[in-house]
Amino acid sequence: MKLTFSVAALLAQLARTAAIGVVAVAGTLAQAQAFPDKPLSLVVGFGAGGAFDTVMRTIAEEMSKNIGQRVNVDNRAGAGGAIATQYVISAKPDGYTLLAAGLQLATGPHLNKVAYNPQADLTMIGQLGTVPVLLLVKADSPIKSAADIVALAKSRDNTVNIGTGGIGTTGHFGTLMLANALSVAATHVPFKGGAPALQALAAGDVDLVFDQQSGVMQGLIQGGKIRVVAVMQDKRVGALPDVKTAAEFGLKLEAPLQGWQGLAVRSGTPAPVVQKLTASWNAAVSAQSVKARAEQLGIELETGKSPEAFQKHYLAELDRWGAFIKKHQITAE
Repeated sequence: MKLTFSVAALLAQLARTAAIGVVAVAGTLAQAQAFPDKPLSLVVGFGAGGAFDTVMRTIAEEMSKNIGQRVNVDNRAGAGGAIATQYVISAKPDGYTLLAAGLQLATGPHLNKVAYNPQADLTMIGQLGTVPVLLLVKADSPIKSAADIVALAKSRDNTVNIGTGGIGTTGHFGTLMLANALSVAATHVPFKGGAPALQALAAGDVDLVFDQQSGVMQGLIQGGKIRVVAVMQDKRVGALPDVKTAAEFGLKLEAPLQGWQGLAVRSGTPAPVVQKLTASWNAAVSAQSVKARAEQLGIELETGKSPEAFQKHYLAELDRWGAFIKKHQITAE
């Protein structure tokens, strides 16, 4: 068979292909320049009213003021934040569907099967700060140091009962770290959220609770029901200057235990859109309303990170907690 072709026809086809590419690029650029031309959705993977939701709503209000469109909070709770993450990753990568990022992005893929690539499918926009994890006891508890926990455990078959907000939470990880550090058989008592765990502590149903600061916690502390004995990191918290670090309390942690919060989008979002979102985020987290809310919730602000630095932090957390979860054979069941 003899093959023939026309050079002119080939050149014409190449020209048409190039033109289509130019039009596609021009269309993408035009969309990015017009962004946003409709309301945005900030998806939060936890229920309304919690600390995570509260601070994100404050940020959404500030972003709405500076980006030119309304930023609406969309709560999609369940599966430790995995439902919200999958929803954002399944959305069009156009910058209109945002994800409230937190430690659940680094732990969730190691606890549950996910239908996305955690290393590649998320792009970080900006960080708000870190969230200290606190160790609390009932107000009239004799516990004031790690040695007191050991003494309590020895008085009852070398065990203590520790309440947390659920399996795979920072509180769960703290329970494992404490048990290893003090060589006690800690019984993990998971609740459906931090609030019921704190209520159980106030009632004397558990000996200790690991949790992040919240309105419920502040109310119980101010009401004289519970007290904070340590913060699970190597430096004291500005909002709680009199609370001991883990080391000062007598606990040698495998690693600092803290959450973090920020904003992410689906990877593939056009760079100009990412830049606009980053500018809006930076302006929002610099607002006094956000700073006041963060201080109220005990969030240590770290708003100076570039998107690239925050991405690097996220990937490092993904590896760190993956190794921890594997070592301790933690499952979501």
